[in-house]
Amino acid sequence: MKLMFKYTILDDEVKSDFAFEVIADTLSELFRGAGIASMVAMVNINSVKETDEWNFELEAEDEQLLLYDFLSELIYLKDAETILFKDFEITIDKNEKFKLKCKALGSQIDWENEELLTDVKAVTMYEFRIEKKENQWSCHVVLDL
Repeated sequence: MKLMFKYTILDDEVKSDFAFEVIADTLSELFRGAGIASMVAMVNINSVKETDEWNFELEAEDEQLLLYDFLSELIYLKDAETILFKDFEITIDKNEKFKLKCKALGSQIDWENEELLTDVKAVTMYEFRIEKKENQWSCHVVLDL
């Protein structure tokens, strides 16, 4: 799938955590980029196979809470079901609340063939933000390792 976002790992920002920023043209692509950047903290993403798909939905009052919940769900699935993801198909709609539908592509952790890097424990609120400026979305995220 073509990347329609850019993520930057912020190596110098925090010493014992993993920080990144994502810039995208759409809110859905911003979430996709944040999901992939989160996986990059955990595993060499090129070693993850897309053998299965998981579908889930989330709902939140605003896009910032929705992003926090989305990234937290990925960490939960990694811990509870030993799943790593390679890519995401995301749609976000807003009625009274923001609603996310996600098709996550990945596989059960292959302990012998995947290059695991760190164990992400949680999304932190430190400098956590999502913004829209002109026609671009951006987010800043710090993951607790």
